[in-house]
Amino acid sequence: MSKPVNLLVMVHGMSPEPQPVAPDGLYEGLWRSLLAENPELEQQFPHGYIGVSWGHELPQEPMPQLIELRPDECLTRAQNFINERTSYEKIKAANASDPNNPNNQLLGVSSRRGIDFPWFTPVVRNLVGRLREEMLIRGVGDAIYYGSRDGEFHIRRAVYGQVLGQLDRFVDEPEVRLHLVGHSLGVTVTHDFLYGLFAPDHRPGYCQQGDDADATRFERWRMKAQTGELQLGSLTSLASQLPLFFMRKQVLVDQLAAGELLRADAIGLRPVGLGGAVAGLDGKSEAGSVQWQLFYDVDDLLAFGTRRLYDQQDGIREVQVDTGDSPLGAHTGYWSHPEVVQGTAALLAANAGM
Repeated sequence: MSKPVNLLVMVHGMSPEPQPVAPDGLYEGLWRSLLAENPELEQQFPHGYIGVSWGHELPQEPMPQLIELRPDECLTRAQNFINERTSYEKIKAANASDPNNPNNQLLGVSSRRGIDFPWFTPVVRNLVGRLREEMLIRGVGDAIYYGSRDGEFHIRRAVYGQVLGQLDRFVDEPEVRLHLVGHSLGVTVTHDFLYGLFAPDHRPGYCQQGDDADATRFERWRMKAQTGELQLGSLTSLASQLPLFFMRKQVLVDQLAAGELLRADAIGLRPVGLGGAVAGLDGKSEAGSVQWQLFYDVDDLLAFGTRRLYDQQDGIREVQVDTGDSPLGAHTGYWSHPEVVQGTAALLAANAGM
């Protein structure tokens, strides 16, 4: 019997930086850390990993014309322009250059609005301003874009197209196992990708909207998923935002409103008890068959507990970690966190099936 082909896919999340950088460093750093944690992963995953880039224009010279960008890459310039026109510092600068303009009125410095501590207002205002500009416009803005019909299509086309293009050479393999690592909005993207492949009696919208070649590829791999030739090996989610995105679909809203848990097999999780023992965070074997592992930091404003919304909870592990003390630092600190590396390495090794 031939060994399964294990393929690792990494998908980054929101890009709160004004000049995003390629995610290659994050992916390569995590991969090297995983190999250092468990050198056997190099034999279990001989093809390395598939690193996906989406959503933002990466720096290059000369700067391309707008028409040369993918639609999802336009997010960078759009969000930077919005911040340039709407940040409080820019509004104050506009007021200073035209102080008599009645349409741009600011509170005076002496206005304390009943607060007993004169230092309190500027400190809080500065913190709120940074969060608004760094995590809302440039961070949550990505999520709002993906929540729209246009944005969902363009991000899926970018992500799915890159993954499907790399899967072509394995199409004749009798058993392929997908292992996915997603961060932030990438958690939702990887979840949706798996749902499109594994959910029964579901006609993925991507097959109706995507490019003909990629739609054909997706249909082929969906058929392999339904016959068992394609399987979910493992899913690692860093800073899940899935509870927010469940509000996109009325069928999910209705299901949750009725107090019904979501089906884990719809994204490829096998029933608990199939697949043998799984290594725990300490590298030792433990009972169960965990395929999905989630990490979250309570200081991360954009990370939510997710496990208890699903059935088959014995197949899902959720781990609280401390990735940083500031909201932005906590949100971006998962990729190199020791517990994340250790837990991900153990999950990958246990589900590679070799």
